[in-house]
Amino acid sequence: MKPMFLLEVDTDADAAYIRLSSAPVSKTVEATSDVLIDLDEFNVVVGVEVLTLSAAIPFTQLHEDFHVRPEVVANLQRIRPTVSSFTSLTTGVDGVSMQNASCHFNEGYAGL
Repeated sequence: MKPMFLLEVDTDADAAYIRLSSAPVSKTVEATSDVLIDLDEFNVVVGVEVLTLSAAIPFTQLHEDFHVRPEVVANLQRIRPTVSSFTSLTTGVDGVSMQNASCHFNEGYAGL
C-alpha cells in the first residue's frame, strides 16, 4: 500500500485528523487526553485524531508504542509543536476562509 499523509483541520471544532493509511479503523485508543490513535484490524496506525489544535502530538509514543516508522514520525514532527502552529487561517475579501499548511512533506506524502 502506498504511504499517505493527509492533514484535515476543522477550525470550527478546534480539531484535526492526520490520516496515515486508507485502511478502515477497527479501534481507537487514547494516547493523551487530547490525542487519539485510530488502528486497523492489525493494530497498525490509520490516523491520529487531535482533539484540540493546541495539543502536543506524542511523537515518541507513536514510534515506540504504536510502531509508526521513523520516516513517518519525522514527517509528523514537521507539524510540531502543535497543529495550530503548523497551519494558518486566512480569510479572503470574499469572506471565504482557507487553511494553509506551512511546509511540504517528503516525496510520497500528500499534505493539505
